[in-house]
Amino acid sequence: VVSIQRKIKKHHLILRVTDKGYNFYIGTEKEFDKKAQNFFQDTKAFIELKENPFNKIQDNVIHLLNQIRAKHFIFQWQYNKMMPNRIKCQLAHLYFNPKTHKDGIPVRPIENTINAPTTNVSNYLDEIIRPIFDKECQNTTIIDGTSLIQALHQYMRKGLFKSTTLFCTFDIRNLYTMLPQEEALDILVEFLHVHGYT
Repeated sequence: VVSIQRKIKKHHLILRVTDKGYNFYIGTEKEFDKKAQNFFQDTKAFIELKENPFNKIQDNVIHLLNQIRAKHFIFQWQYNKMMPNRIKCQLAHLYFNPKTHKDGIPVRPIENTINAPTTNVSNYLDEIIRPIFDKECQNTTIIDGTSLIQALHQYMRKGLFKSTTLFCTFDIRNLYTMLPQEEALDILVEFLHVHGYT
């Protein structure tokens, strides 16, 4: 391990786990940085920070939770559940895993938000919204290969599967960086209202 570390340092290499396949990627720092810069250029979704915004983010989350609790929009137990843990909190950060299964070996962005100040809020919202989504969308959601086969059987039983039936697959590039946050929130609110939730 020490020998590998010396070679990596001496030759300015990087060693990364690949996006799929449990393999390792070895490349030059310069080459990997170029791949990351290409990603930034393509998406225009990120900017390099000149200063650490961690304290400001954490203060904003705590201030907002204090405000909505003071106005009795949430109960104390909800407030406690969403409050960031000041000891464990860290600034969210971005890193990349190479996609060796794709031509040109592009990179996949990974946003590490496990201990971010907003994570408890996200987890709580997921806890209350996901069951609604699962319930209302169960007839149109395919989660894995098994549910795809079941959906196809159901499609055949209805007599809709014919020799002229066309299948289409598509890959959405950089979905999470391309969704405008305000629009996503508007869609969520509309989804909840359509299904009778307020």
